[in-house]
Amino acid sequence: MVDPKNSMDSKERILDFTEKLSNKENSQEQERNNRIINSSVAYLAAYSIVYVSFYVISSLFAKRFSLLYKLYFFKVDYTRNFDMWTVDSVLRTFISGALYCLIGGVIALIIQKLYRKRPGILKTFWLWLGIHYLNFFCTQLILMPIKNNGNQGVISSYLGIVADYLFWEDFAKIIVSIIAIMFLIIIGFVVAKPFIQITNTTQNVSKNENRIIYLFQTIFLPYVICSGVTLIYFSDGSFILNLGLVFTMFVIVVSIIINAMKSRMIMIYKMPETGLIENKFLVVLASILILMKIFFNNGIQF
Repeated sequence: MVDPKNSMDSKERILDFTEKLSNKENSQEQERNNRIINSSVAYLAAYSIVYVSFYVISSLFAKRFSLLYKLYFFKVDYTRNFDMWTVDSVLRTFISGALYCLIGGVIALIIQKLYRKRPGILKTFWLWLGIHYLNFFCTQLILMPIKNNGNQGVISSYLGIVADYLFWEDFAKIIVSIIAIMFLIIIGFVVAKPFIQITNTTQNVSKNENRIIYLFQTIFLPYVICSGVTLIYFSDGSFILNLGLVFTMFVIVVSIIINAMKSRMIMIYKMPETGLIENKFLVVLASILILMKIFFNNGIQF
């Protein structure tokens, strides 16, 4: 005969186990959503910084050589007084932004290595920042063979202008573009291991099936989401450049995933990642993007 008291205890233990199991599933789902949101915020912040700073640096050099007319957050308007377009002024102005992206990308990837105690959105941000800087540089190289017709003053490839002023043949531009595509694959190889090491546990990356889910949430989904956002937000800029940045980033993302699947080294950090949504980071990013649309949409002169 079954003891009613024991039966009740058994039911309570089963109920307690079921509730804990449900909470665990909700916790894993929340952790997944937080990871996607944080990586997407870091991706978008890094992309915006690279995009805007490229034109700011170019405008500063254009001002130095009297080529500047007006600066927007998505392009630079240059003077129509072509007497000022000397070889020296054009080369220095149009190569400055690309060189800045190359140097900035290397520095950002070095800085992300300094985050050895706690992973999280800052390490993810510096990783995405380095990737976007180098990707912007490579995209400028890849778009060199495309003629800059200057639709409403928007230039697709500043390095294409440099090549034209140096009288490069189309064949030389194509060779440089192919080399730049190969460089995209190398970028993915370099940053694959740091992306794997962002996790503070081997739970998500110990097996291939778990690792591909982790990479899908941390890299691929943020790429898809933010590519759509950036194409809309920076739609007033060069359509060819914006679309080129999406395609070149796809090459890097695929390279990251392929190389990360082969990576065996996993770093366990002393201070675990909190796993929470970085609300302050999100609010600051949204505020800056809104303010840029309000105050810089019509351009500024200085």
